[in-house]
Amino acid sequence: MPDARIVALALALSAMSGAAAAAAEHKCDPVTDVGWSVMAERETLSQTDSAPYRAGPDWFVTRSTTVLPFCHYFNSIGIYSMRSYSLDPVTTEERIAICRQGQGGGSAPVAPYAGPCPPQ
Repeated sequence: MPDARIVALALALSAMSGAAAAAAEHKCDPVTDVGWSVMAERETLSQTDSAPYRAGPDWFVTRSTTVLPFCHYFNSIGIYSMRSYSLDPVTTEERIAICRQGQGGGSAPVAPYAGPCPPQ
């Protein structure tokens, strides 16, 4: 039988990973009235890139994107409901490659980056 501490740790890790996934993909309240539907949407508020940095032979930027999750409610003829709402903004960061080391040892841009490699 597994130790209670191991089970508790596994449950805690599972809950944390579920919370991260919930933040990434929000869920709207269910529609209870006949003829109404809900549409989840994410509006991008901002997107910024860090200064280029080198990691091994390649160059990267860290892209920070902030989105605002919305839940829009409409009836069958397209009337917008005042029950529509937004959730807290969600900011994510991802590492984007902009230059990769080529076969000859030089650096080549990674699409869609069209700047010089290495970046200046």
